Amino acid sequence: MSTMRVRAERTANTVAYGLTTGVAGALAGAVTGGLGWALVAGGTAAVAGAQAGRARLDSTTRRNQKMTAATTRALAPLRREGWRLIHARPLGQDPDRVYHLCVPPSASRVVVCMDWDWPKGEQVRLDEEGQIAAGRVDGEIAVDWVLQAADAVRQQLASNKKLLGAIGTAQVLPVHYAPVQEGHAQVHREQDDAKYEITVIHRSVLVDKMRPLGEGATRPSRRTARTVAEFLETTFP
Repeated sequence: MSTMRVRAERTANTVAYGLTTGVAGALAGAVTGGLGWALVAGGTAAVAGAQAGRARLDSTTRRNQKMTAATTRALAPLRREGWRLIHARPLGQDPDRVYHLCVPPSASRVVVCMDWDWPKGEQVRLDEEGQIAAGRVDGEIAVDWVLQAADAVRQQLASNKKLLGAIGTAQVLPVHYAPVQEGHAQVHREQDDAKYEITVIHRSVLVDKMRPLGEGATRPSRRTARTVAEFLETTFP
């Protein structure tokens, strides 16, 4: 859903709630105190209703929150293995699009995970040109967004290389409510003379595929992982 449609839905909620509560308040006021009281009660109720409608989350935001919670739960086992997990951080221009930043105890790289609303029941797969697709949904948009987010993380890590050391990034798109061909798919991209791999993966194998990144952890690498996580917490509040 586009930003324009989200705004339209929020406006509709505001108007609908305001009208509904306003009419109800006016009727109640008319019964108890006549026309004058109906106008007062109706106006007060309309204002309160509009505020309630404005505060009501649009359907896109509700879906995003549901997926964010699902990814948070799916990644939870890694925390017990020494991973540092940072959830629901906005990295781009869209405040409704949030990311999960995962730092393995090996401090080898930061895994940037982004939730995406894949259509239920439609298999997520690579097409003949190596692009990700699911039904009529263009998954390449998700690929672009997670690459942009990972690039923002890379720039921050590089600018603090003296403190953090040389740490790379990985890009992951978890899938929750749709099947994925063979459980996961690898999308390859070239950008700014560099090659990147984006992993599109079903939540049932998400932890198993990420777990090897934490192997080989040492006491110094665990300290580095903690420092990196603290840096990310501050940089992307």
